[in-house]
Amino acid sequence: MKMTEFLDQSADWGDPSMINEMFHEDYMYLRETEMLTRDEFIKHMQEDFAAGKFQSSNRKILYEDDNVVSWEHCVTAPDNMRKVTLTCLKKDGKLWRQIMLYEDL
Repeated sequence: MKMTEFLDQSADWGDPSMINEMFHEDYMYLRETEMLTRDEFIKHMQEDFAAGKFQSSNRKILYEDDNVVSWEHCVTAPDNMRKVTLTCLKKDGKLWRQIMLYEDL
């Protein structure tokens, strides 16, 4: 699956088959002052995005090649809205390491 397809299917971001296709088994996500393992990240995607607590909009790929992808989107949460920029390193064609930067809107 290409990153553009993944971004277009935000309602399915918690789908285990989609996660397995996109995310390396050694995936790690760094956000603010915490680090999430692959299992913790899957739980976050299922509870927050797939369940509808957070809404993603204005998704846009900034750069992508065989080793890295950088993209941004607006995230609407119950109490705020943020522009989130994510950069991911790839390993074996899957997302392997991810870091995040956000700006309150």
